[in-house]
Amino acid sequence: MMYTQLDIEQNRKKTGRELCFMLLAALPFAALAVAAFCARIEPLCMAAVILCGGVMILLWDLFVSPCLRYARYLSDVTSGLTRRTAGTVVRLGEDRVFRDGVWFNELILNIYEDLSEEGEQRYLYDCAKESPAALVGKDVALTSHGNYVLDLQPLRAEGAEEADHA
Repeated sequence: MMYTQLDIEQNRKKTGRELCFMLLAALPFAALAVAAFCARIEPLCMAAVILCGGVMILLWDLFVSPCLRYARYLSDVTSGLTRRTAGTVVRLGEDRVFRDGVWFNELILNIYEDLSEEGEQRYLYDCAKESPAALVGKDVALTSHGNYVLDLQPLRAEGAEEADHA
């Protein structure tokens, strides 16, 4: 499987680091706001509060929120229903796709033996994971949650299976 408990733990640690970074970056402005409030310097206090809030909103949107969305995605795909599909990887998309707060690349799988266009199915694989470029044109067993790729294993040829049993 592409996702393990280690991925969840790494994301949890990264979320904690980004949250600490956000709070530390806003701390000087918060301290300035408190000092200005105690000294009764209203314009400085207001400016410091606005800057503190602006820094927190900016860093939340840039760093913390993507980690939380990825954690939600990991939770969904590791605990939801899965489906296995056999087919041939026809091509990989070149453009990235933003969906449910996570960046993906497209993977087109054809489930028909004659590789007609009607058998093509679109799946999304995580940009943070290794690209399956080596599997283009090969038969694979794809495990998915919805249209998110969870695992991609090459199918062995029948001749190779007979050689293994001999």
